[in-house]
Amino acid sequence: MANHFTVNGTSIKDPSGFKIERYNVTNMDRLANAKMVGDLIAQKQKFYFTYDSIEASELDTILGAIYTATLFFPLVYYENGVQHTKTVYVGSIPQELHKATTNAHWVWKNVTFNLIEQ
Repeated sequence: MANHFTVNGTSIKDPSGFKIERYNVTNMDRLANAKMVGDLIAQKQKFYFTYDSIEASELDTILGAIYTATLFFPLVYYENGVQHTKTVYVGSIPQELHKATTNAHWVWKNVTFNLIEQ
């Protein structure tokens, strides 16, 4: 299966789950009569990546692309068969180390991170 995500120029493993959140950036305020007013500043997206389990080398590739000194970087992804590119930054990156059985090797599970549009 081809990878559908490129982060900061690096192709990463397709996640177990991928979610897009769309939201409006506004400067809302209330007037003296309690009426809400405001301006729409921008419409942005937040991208959620979930890996049920992932090998250490695959996680290292992802971390090398997103956990860098460069604050903003490109995300290339496909939505409904159309390629899109957004400039994003990374949120937190929680992960859990897991070993299924005594003879099994360690894997990372429940790895999640989000990329937030600039």
